[in-house]
Amino acid sequence: MDVEVRSTLPHTPVTTSERVTRARDWSATPLGPPESWPVALRTLCDVIDGSAQPMFIVWGAQRILLYNQPYAAILADKHPAALGHDFLDVWSEIAWDLTPVVERAYSGEAVQMDDITLVMHRNGVSKEAHFSFSYTPIRGEDGQVAGFFSACLETTEQVLAERQRQFVADRVRAALAIKTVGIIHWGPQFGLTDVNEAFLTMSGFSREEALGKTWQELTPKEFWHASERAVEQVLTLGEAVPYEKQYYRKDGSRWWGLFAPRKVEDGVIEFVLEVTERKEAEERLRDREQRLQLILDSATDYAILTLDPERRVTSWSPGAARTFGYEAQEIVGRSGDVLFTPEDRKAGVPEEEASTARRDCHAPDVRWHQRKDGSRVFVSGSNNVLRDPSGLEIGFLKVARDETERRRAEEEVRETEERYRLAAHATNDAIWDWNLATDHIRWNEAVKTLFGSQPEEVGPSGAWWKAKIHPDDRARVVAGITAAIEGESDTWTAEYRFERRDGTYADILDRGTVLRDRCGRAVRMVGAMHDLSSHKQGEAMLRQLNETLEHRVVQEVASRLKTEDALRQSQKLEAIGQLTGGVAHDFNNLLTVIRGAAQMLCRPTLAEERRQRYAEAISETADRAAKLTSQLLAFSRRQALKPEVFNVGQRVDAIADMLRTVVGSRVELTTHTECEICYVEADPSQFETALVNMAVNARDAMDGNGQLRITIEPAKIIPGVRGHSAAEGEFVAVYVTDTGTGIPPEKLAQIFEPFFTTKEVGKGTGLGLSQVYGFAKQSGGEVGVDSTPGEGTTFKIYLPRVPAAVAEAALESAATDEARGHGHVLVVEDNEQVGQFSTQLLIELGFETTWAPNAEAALRLLEKHPGRYAAVFSDVVMPGMNGVELGKEIRRRMPDLPVVLTSGYSHVLAQEGSHGFELLHKPYAIEDLTRVLRSAIRQRAA
Repeated sequence: MDVEVRSTLPHTPVTTSERVTRARDWSATPLGPPESWPVALRTLCDVIDGSAQPMFIVWGAQRILLYNQPYAAILADKHPAALGHDFLDVWSEIAWDLTPVVERAYSGEAVQMDDITLVMHRNGVSKEAHFSFSYTPIRGEDGQVAGFFSACLETTEQVLAERQRQFVADRVRAALAIKTVGIIHWGPQFGLTDVNEAFLTMSGFSREEALGKTWQELTPKEFWHASERAVEQVLTLGEAVPYEKQYYRKDGSRWWGLFAPRKVEDGVIEFVLEVTERKEAEERLRDREQRLQLILDSATDYAILTLDPERRVTSWSPGAARTFGYEAQEIVGRSGDVLFTPEDRKAGVPEEEASTARRDCHAPDVRWHQRKDGSRVFVSGSNNVLRDPSGLEIGFLKVARDETERRRAEEEVRETEERYRLAAHATNDAIWDWNLATDHIRWNEAVKTLFGSQPEEVGPSGAWWKAKIHPDDRARVVAGITAAIEGESDTWTAEYRFERRDGTYADILDRGTVLRDRCGRAVRMVGAMHDLSSHKQGEAMLRQLNETLEHRVVQEVASRLKTEDALRQSQKLEAIGQLTGGVAHDFNNLLTVIRGAAQMLCRPTLAEERRQRYAEAISETADRAAKLTSQLLAFSRRQALKPEVFNVGQRVDAIADMLRTVVGSRVELTTHTECEICYVEADPSQFETALVNMAVNARDAMDGNGQLRITIEPAKIIPGVRGHSAAEGEFVAVYVTDTGTGIPPEKLAQIFEPFFTTKEVGKGTGLGLSQVYGFAKQSGGEVGVDSTPGEGTTFKIYLPRVPAAVAEAALESAATDEARGHGHVLVVEDNEQVGQFSTQLLIELGFETTWAPNAEAALRLLEKHPGRYAAVFSDVVMPGMNGVELGKEIRRRMPDLPVVLTSGYSHVLAQEGSHGFELLHKPYAIEDLTRVLRSAIRQRAA
């Protein structure tokens, strides 16, 4: 037994010359001393001692283990303690697997196993092991099985190696099956031994033509160096860095591929991704970049520059040099902040502009900048963030145009117009500006104050002015002003009577100045109409007062009352004028956006991304315009509200941050909800406007410093207010409480009247609480107020409560409406353009449509085709029979046919409601139109 046996297991080889019989003291074991052992056992010990193959003997009922030195290598750290112990105890971790085999051997059956998988615990770890072995039963002198002899061989290394080889082969086969990535297998001499269909498609070869080719045959010579470097990396490192090169196709043309080779057991496998389109696109991109650079170099009217994320200039166009005075070599690498004025740099404008661009992808750059020589230049442009294909920010692109001259001209015009506006506002006279070439007259707001004429009623031409002159004075006045215009005089004065809106006449002193061109032609005339009515009335009064003292006293009192009423009316009309001017300003801004975006959309070369952006701008601006008109109609209580089911507490929480901004940081705003599930059906936009109006009133009452609390709670009754009796039911109460100065008791009855205000002149229009009142009443609720002077005020809005189950069902129904429609819709619209647009829109949404220009035509179509239409979609305001009357008539004739009304403004709806018809407010969203029509049609089908 003088032999060294090496095992695949991680342990130190063991060399010994001891025989089994002398390996330990056997006298203490059930076998006893070796000289007493049966002849068969001693013979087997001699056999295994002389063998280089791992062998062992299991003997007796105790399954005593005896083994040779090669088997000790298998036992690993279990040797030498295993010698003389129970075989199944030695291998306790696999006793469950060995017991059946051992029992078979003890029963006299010879057992042969070519591969058995066991998880054996050796050297402190459990690992998978594989063996082939045989168990041969050994009989004693009495003929009974006394034990068994085993010759075994551990095959773990071979099995795992075969498994790895099979794994690699499976991966190669799987790779070759990929249809989108080319797979090629190179033999030891780098000849093709296998390819997949994807590679054959890329190269145009058949499988038979491709096999056996070398990389030199497939690769153009200018790419041999890259291929040789990849071969060297594969042979030394096992894989190569992916690289790009060209390959020949069968027809001799070339294609680009991205190659990634990796060494495998029987050669090299290489993954190939065709990138021909990308390479060609890169080439086209380079060409475009060159052309773009030529364009930038020639676009001297625009300053075009790029900056890195730290706002350092990285490129500079000739237009930028012309605008800012720096040459490229002077500015590239420097901070672009030097282009801002010192005051903008101090205020952090460069940082703010970059932050806005990062957030919104672009930021407007319309401001004064500083040139190299210190002078100022006004530019109009934008700063756009630049990102790589992965979305990583790489810098900014600025494009701007020098508009210094235009800006200065606009400022001069603005200053002139401001002086004219201030002069017009500083007088109570009606100022007029007459363009004689176009016969267009502009009036100031006093024309409304003096004569009561609404802006839309004032004609833009001289004909309106002439028509309002008293018939007895007209010929004289027209002749006098015509003579001034056609003559050489530059001034004109006349007294005459001018018709007011109510049909009465005002005594007017009119003065005008004629402006002439260089040739002496009259081109413009500016003047002012001064109301002499009070003066004339005073003269008449004096004449009348000479009669009797009593008569004079009576007349004086009447005059004072009339003067007070006129003053109040003047204040109201002035507030309306201010509101109208503000609305006109806001609408002009909105129309500027819509008109500009529409003109840009008409450009055929507009990129799709920019086309989408301009379309979205039109949609968003239309939404803002709709909200503005909605608020104005609510002020006048002519708004047909758009009720929706919503949770009052959630709506208050959503607007809380905005309210904090409105009231200012010195007002502590808190909200308290005692009704977590309080639903109402009302117009949410008008609800928010009412909260804002009450918050603004509270802020002004506290002089911007105090506490404002909004409380929401359920209510069972609306207390009696303003002479109305109390109302019982289910309501949601919203309390807005401030710590301000309070309202005097004598003024509480007037606070909800339009134009009534307790604020100083110029600090309020008196429309805020009027809107609150109008919203509450139109929503089926009420508004009240409690106030203690010196302590504060609480406004209370009561709205009818919607049961939670009904509200949630309504919300769920609205959320599940589909976006497409079906069915035949009869569209009734007197405006041809709107009618054509509505029918085309409904067709796009999936409906069939028929257009009727008025209610009478619609009724004829319904009578002619009684079963054709699934719904009627009608405008409210139409000549003749209006939409509500049409709906009532259809309900009388065809009770099951749904009618949906639409209107932007209707006094009929505002005063009487929608009469049970579904109402869609103009302007409406496509989703709302589809939802309402589908809901109406679905309810009819149900």
